Amino acid sequence: MSKRKFILLSILKTWFIATVISMVILIIYMMITAVPRENPRNCDMSGLAYGLLIIWILSLSITSFSSLFSLLKIFQGKAVRWICWFLFPILTAGYFFIGISDGKVDKEGIVYFLIANLPWFVLWGVYYYRFNSLFKNN
Repeated sequence: MSKRKFILLSILKTWFIATVISMVILIIYMMITAVPRENPRNCDMSGLAYGLLIIWILSLSITSFSSLFSLLKIFQGKAVRWICWFLFPILTAGYFFIGISDGKVDKEGIVYFLIANLPWFVLWGVYYYRFNSLFKNN
């Protein structure tokens, strides 16, 4: 398998698996934190959270296309390759956290940030490790 194909498949697999894992965690979290009410609300905003989660993980996957820079000769160093694979997603995740929390750090913002980002970054880290082990530059 070529490096380019490996990176593209890694992006797609990371997006799909992270979306499923984050959705399951979000559903469990929303069930645990649900407030029982006598009169059910007419509008449930949980669909908005699911939609934001899917769009967010998709945007992380789109920013991970910067990992394709690691195929170029000038981006072959370990530090530069790490920057190509992780710098843009980390900057995007930081922007997401500031945007979601409106500059205020609270428990719910941190939990949603972890639900949205942690599965993606863990899987992406696994694929980065596999990329380095499969395609070592000697």
